[in-house]
Amino acid sequence: MARIEDATDEDLQRYRHAIDAEIRRRETLKDAATKIDDLSRDLLAANGVKPGDPWSQPTDASNAYPKDWEATHADKVWVSLVSGNVWEPGVSAWREKVDEPGVPEFVQPTGAHDAYQTGDKVTFEGAVYTSSIDNNTWSPSAYPAGWTKD
Repeated sequence: MARIEDATDEDLQRYRHAIDAEIRRRETLKDAATKIDDLSRDLLAANGVKPGDPWSQPTDASNAYPKDWEATHADKVWVSLVSGNVWEPGVSAWREKVDEPGVPEFVQPTGAHDAYQTGDKVTFEGAVYTSSIDNNTWSPSAYPAGWTKD
């Protein structure tokens, strides 16, 4: 490996520019999701949509739901699990919100974005289960080792 002391002044300038660019890139990525969600909330509010309003199918990024947004659908309250959510609640990327002591019905995850994490509780076939693993995309019947029956 080359030593920094052996680099030319031109090499050092190139390294500095590359390092500065990489730092800016990382800072942008770190804050991007929060900025996108803030903008989504502002856009929804500008269109008169409030948290808890009935869900309507987004047509593009300008009316997609931000992470943690609440919407009602099919007589239930749902919470968005992802930024830029365009899916229908109960299909993907939403989790039913229930007030204690209720436990939401199991909804089959479609990927990592809506997988259950350790400690998440669901009602499945009339019983309450707690996920015993992270990134759990299986039902209690499909992978019993991933769930503990309460």
